[in-house]
Parts: sequence; structure tokens; C-alpha cells
Amino acid sequence: MSFLDFLASQFSKAQKATLVESFQDDLDPSVMFKVVDRKTPFLPLFDVRRLEFQRGSSYSYSAIYLNKHLRLQPIYFAVQRLTESFFPKFSSLESALVLGCAGCSIPRFLALSSKDCKITGVEYSKTMIEIARKYFINDPLYKNFTLLHDDAFSYVHRITVPFQLIYVDLFLAENNCPQITSMEFIHAICSSMAEESIAIFNALCLSKDDCMKFASRHASSFSAAYVFDHQFHYYVVFVKVSSASKLKPFEKRAMNFIRLDERFIAP
Repeated sequence: MSFLDFLASQFSKAQKATLVESFQDDLDPSVMFKVVDRKTPFLPLFDVRRLEFQRGSSYSYSAIYLNKHLRLQPIYFAVQRLTESFFPKFSSLESALVLGCAGCSIPRFLALSSKDCKITGVEYSKTMIEIARKYFINDPLYKNFTLLHDDAFSYVHRITVPFQLIYVDLFLAENNCPQITSMEFIHAICSSMAEESIAIFNALCLSKDDCMKFASRHASSFSAAYVFDHQFHYYVVFVKVSSASKLKPFEKRAMNFIRLDERFIAP
């Protein structure tokens, strides 16, 4: 954790929350979304806007920093660091696909990291798209970001131009969508990846053993597959590279921020 991240965690305890607006989900009336601004008195640097999800006792959230000088966002830290590790020079990242956009944390990170990267987001919930457009991406910063209302599992089969980065953040309520590990979906993801590319799966609700099976089962379709652990939050990562010599530098950079549990190298 950087010194800036440490400061952010400390000041988050002093933040005051203000409800901006509440929404009932169009797909499930039992789901409520809240847009909440959390601001620190006399220190606006770490002010955040959160999209909070609540269904009964289940609760989760996504968040962005309101300050445009803070490139790394306050959530999905591992995803951002894995992306940086694979693209140490962001000028080489020209296209990215985010499946499941929530509060657009990763699109914001990408937009702040590269002015030229074309970012496509796919979101199934009309309510979440309404929230994103009203409160999270209503800024010229997102001139290269396209947010689509579509089903991710259908959309990936219609991709004609490959992406260098694919981030899969697909949940059904508070659980990972079971289709993310299917052979059909992984084949479509593989076909949608450029020659030098990375696909990162948020496997929050999968056990470590399930992640290991997931990675090993599909590793042969890629140059390598990995299971990373960030404070018991697992990510399954597939990469394509033109030369195996590029794997070690990626792994070394990534392990500065996140633990590598297992790697599977294609024969």
C-alpha cells in the first residue's frame, strides 16, 4: 500500500456521508441502489462518490474519487495494479472492455491513465446505466468511453475487433454469474483478445479451489493463466503474449502488489 493509499484509508474514517439519490432496480424490486457522497471536512482530496447496492442483508459498493488527480481508484485495487503490471507503458493500451460496470471505477482509472484508450463498457441493468450516466460518467473525461446496455454473455459473441484488456465483473445479485467459467464464454473471451492482451476475472465469490480449477481448465487456450489473491479476494487472469519471455516481467511487477497463488503455463 502506497503512502497515498494509507492516507486515504485513514481519512475515510472521518468522512461524512450524504445521500444523493436512491434507485429501485428495474430487474429486481428487492434491490436498492444508493448514490452516496462521502466527504472529509477540510480535506477534499479523498472525497469519494459511491454506488451502494443493498438487497436484504446483502450489501456491496463501488466507488470513485471525485478528484481527477487521483488516478488509482479506491476500489478494485488489484485490477488496477494487474493492468499496470501488464501495460507498464499505458500508451500501448489502446482498447479495453469492461463487462459489468457498476460505478465505473475501472473505466475512470483507464480514462485517467490513457487519453487515447478506447473503452467499452457493457451493463445489463438499465437502472445502473441511468445512475452511471447521471452521476459517474457525466464528464468530458469519458470522451473515449462507450457504455452499452446489453447482455455480456451475448455481446462477447458479436465482437469483431479484439481488445487488449478485458475485465469481467459479472454478478447475479451478490454471487458470481455461473456462466463466467463456462467453456463457451471463455472461448468467446479468448477470441476477443488481441495478440498482447490480458483478461481479468473478478472471482470474489469463488473459492480458491474453484479458481484453481477454473484457471487450469482453460489455461491451454492462452499463453498463461494465473490465480492471484488480494486479501482473500481472488482474481483469475488469462494472458496472451507473443513471447513467453514477457511473462516473467509481468509476474514480477504484479507480485509487488498482489500475491500469486498459482500459474499455469500453456505447453
